Amino acid sequence: MRRALKAVVCLGLSLSLGFSTVAFGAEKKEENNKFIVQAEKRAKETVKEAKTVSRQARQSYSTSGTAKICYTENDVKNANGYVTNMTAGSPKTFKITMPVNGEFILAVAFSADGGKTFLDGDAVLKDANGSNRWVYNGMLNVYGLKKGTYSLELKTNTNCEAAIIPVCLTSDPTSLTGSYRHFVGNGGNVYKTFSVSKRSQVWVDSYNAYSYLQKKSGSKWSTVSDKKYSSTSSVRKYYALSKGSYRVVFPGTSIYSEYAARYGKKAYTGKYATKKSKSKSISRKKSKTNVLTASDAKKKTHWYKFKVSKRRSTQFKVTTYNSSGSVTATLYKGKKKLSSRTAYSPSYITFKGKLSKDTYYVKVTKNTKNTSGKYIVKYVK
Repeated sequence: MRRALKAVVCLGLSLSLGFSTVAFGAEKKEENNKFIVQAEKRAKETVKEAKTVSRQARQSYSTSGTAKICYTENDVKNANGYVTNMTAGSPKTFKITMPVNGEFILAVAFSADGGKTFLDGDAVLKDANGSNRWVYNGMLNVYGLKKGTYSLELKTNTNCEAAIIPVCLTSDPTSLTGSYRHFVGNGGNVYKTFSVSKRSQVWVDSYNAYSYLQKKSGSKWSTVSDKKYSSTSSVRKYYALSKGSYRVVFPGTSIYSEYAARYGKKAYTGKYATKKSKSKSISRKKSKTNVLTASDAKKKTHWYKFKVSKRRSTQFKVTTYNSSGSVTATLYKGKKKLSSRTAYSPSYITFKGKLSKDTYYVKVTKNTKNTSGKYIVKYVK
């Protein structure tokens, strides 16, 4: 009779696997294409503000300036304005340095009375090859402009002042921060770097861009995550990484598109067991958190155990935060495998059913070389 009862218990053990990309991967974000709209709008507002700048406030006229590298809309609002004097009928050259490769935005305005009235004038941006780009209605927007020095040729029919506001967005490699930083594409791969000082969970948020991770080894970079190209390019990506230098690769970018990205990290130094005999105990209603890093070997395992004091309805949950590779959770009673499920994305695996008095084991397995992520194991009830 007892043997039959155990069989019923084992057969009655149900196992459910739930996926919730919204719960684990997504967050509400503004549309990234609003940045260019706001940048252009702010540039026009800056033109008006620049027209009101007095000679006394500037102290002296400028003959050259550098485009401000902007990562946020606030950077555009705080961009430097340059003022130069104009003599009626006499052309004037203003040198502009483009400090990076990327998108160039320029605002130009002419005024003889501190911005009370606005004057017509000509403005054209020239490069070393003689290419001309005309400023229309006080605005010029150039995609894919190369780093270098350009000549802005100015001319008016009235003695006045010219206000010049140059800004840019870069497509060059830069670092990621905890806040969104905007950038533009270059027609290929754009790289954003960050570092990890200890074993950590890392997450990456981005707008309008697919991405994957690489780790630096000597002078070379090796890919340490899956290259996933799906409709979820703006969903948070979760990884787990060991100490080192990394970069996020944004492939196939367009010079006409703007993107934004940020990252975050949290270190995990908790101990884990790689052998069943050393399994870490989890008490009822308690949990443990750890990570399987990209540097860990394929098929690496972490072991946990929990005790059921009497026959009762039991639930054990494994929550995974892996955007690369897959993680498998397997439930054992002694040496007997009761059930196993695999998570291919941020999700949860739940073992539930009526279990008899005994000690049970849960094995968490890294299935592929590029699998990485945080996981939480919880003895729910």
